[in-house]
Amino acid sequence: MKVLQTVAFATLAALCPGAFALPQTAPAIVVAGTVTAVDAANNQVTLKTDKGEMAAIVTTPKTLVLHMPPGESDPKKGNKVLLSSLEPGDRVVAFVRQITAGQPMQASSLIVRTRADLAELQQKDQDEWKKRGTTGTVTATDAAAKTATIKAGQKTITVQPSDKTVYHRYSLDSARFSDAKASSFDEIHTGDQMRVLGDKNEDGSVIKAEKIVSGSFRQIAATITSIDASTGELKVKDLATKKPLIIRVSADSTMKKLPDQAARMLARRYGQGAGGGAGAGDGQVDGRAAGGGAGGGRGRGGRGGDVGQMLDSLPAMPLAELKAGDAIMVSTTQGTDPGRVTAIMLLAGVEPLLTASPNAVRDIMSGWNLGGGGDTGAQ
Repeated sequence: MKVLQTVAFATLAALCPGAFALPQTAPAIVVAGTVTAVDAANNQVTLKTDKGEMAAIVTTPKTLVLHMPPGESDPKKGNKVLLSSLEPGDRVVAFVRQITAGQPMQASSLIVRTRADLAELQQKDQDEWKKRGTTGTVTATDAAAKTATIKAGQKTITVQPSDKTVYHRYSLDSARFSDAKASSFDEIHTGDQMRVLGDKNEDGSVIKAEKIVSGSFRQIAATITSIDASTGELKVKDLATKKPLIIRVSADSTMKKLPDQAARMLARRYGQGAGGGAGAGDGQVDGRAAGGGAGGGRGRGGRGGDVGQMLDSLPAMPLAELKAGDAIMVSTTQGTDPGRVTAIMLLAGVEPLLTASPNAVRDIMSGWNLGGGGDTGAQ
């Protein structure tokens, strides 16, 4: 969410430079971040910037403090407010100049979005992604045409960006949209998980992309060897590589457990015609992850879309329900440390399924949607 908001504020500044111009004697510096403290008596506000740094900013009687209503970018529609009205959690873009190194920066203008504004914008963003968002696995890219092909459930969809398309890429260690970085078409690779916001044509085979969020994730089948509830870390054995791995479960991780009946049903479904060997459940996402390949469990993976809806409907499972010896399917970050990853989605109760079809881990987990467009959903 922060990434999109920063872009929006930067656009506001670019569209209306005169409205927030600093004196000609000092170059303008734009500092964007979240309010952590307000000291109205000393005309100072402290921000945690988007770079993770703390910035102390002071105002003067000439400083314009402008509250912009949600969705507005025209400064004429903003409302002048007092510095004392700001609260921790509000979003601020400050136009400043550095006075002395290590000293507070003096602001000529502060552009403010309140926490309530941000919540409203986030809800609108979530609703938009639910209505017009599509998730799939990238099966091909065309660098010359700048198009990508994704597999979403049983459908193959051509993604057509434009010059106005906004790209972001998930961090290696997080599936949160707030941790995603600005990106480009060139960073999209076959096997990536992709979320696209845009309008489809009548038969749904083409989507005009307004926003694209992509990332490289791992789908893993594993057995738990031990659990550290205090740190939320699972020590597991990767069934494909036979190597140990540490999986961290965070507050953002989605955990579900298949009821026995559902597990047996899926085992029959994926086991019919499953021809892969023990090594077929490779944890890495590849172009076949959504079921585009011929034969075996891969050929059945196109059913992942409706399976994903079924998984979404299951109740959340607490970490306490897991124990050593349990088999799990996990979608994880790639991880800057290959031996330690973070769980995005974890599915327990999968023993019958893995026995019937080692390939099912890729087909099911790659079809289980990531969160929306931005801790939206993330996203």
